[in-house]
Amino acid sequence: MAKIGLIFNGVWSHYALATAPKYRDLYRLLYVHDLDADAVRDLDALAIPFQSNQRVLTEKKAVIYDFLAAGKKVFLEGDSSTSWLDAQWEDRPVNNYWWVDNPTKPPVSATDYGHPVYQGLSPRQACWHTHGVYTRVPAAAEIIQTNSDGEVITWQTHAYGGTLLVTTLDPLVEHGVQQITHLDNYVDRLTEWLSGERPAAGRLTIDGAAYGVGARV
Repeated sequence: MAKIGLIFNGVWSHYALATAPKYRDLYRLLYVHDLDADAVRDLDALAIPFQSNQRVLTEKKAVIYDFLAAGKKVFLEGDSSTSWLDAQWEDRPVNNYWWVDNPTKPPVSATDYGHPVYQGLSPRQACWHTHGVYTRVPAAAEIIQTNSDGEVITWQTHAYGGTLLVTTLDPLVEHGVQQITHLDNYVDRLTEWLSGERPAAGRLTIDGAAYGVGARV
């Protein structure tokens, strides 16, 4: 039974990840407009991907914070310039070519590899590119990743009862897009941290039946 609700607003990469054979038993797509207490009651975690509808999430922020207050986990990635989060996100240029120009200088320069999501990852697996930085985070938040200027890329807080993990990385979207081929390493660990279950080994694959390919008409 799915333990992670993946907030969904029609973005195909969100759908691709949640319906992939190795993840589909652990993730449930939750249409953002249907987000309410009943929709999340039996879940252990929520994942809010990059390219989510932040306006609607702001309208439904009580659902998210009530979920956290119940001791559960919420993961938020990517561009998070939204009023529902007690933090300040700022835009920065997205550098997709750092490994070509200077492979020894990734956008993330410091990572706490003691965090369960990052344990066992190489620096390359722990960062591909970032979408902005956080210039303010909640008091007592744990800083997981920073860039070379000391700006926050990934942080975590237990201030709301459960655990809120926030990053300007975009693992769920990029894994669904499948242009970065090593993201099983990160997303498998993230999925296990959110659900308590390790996905099947191997690379993400797409099931054509989830798109109507091969279906009888």
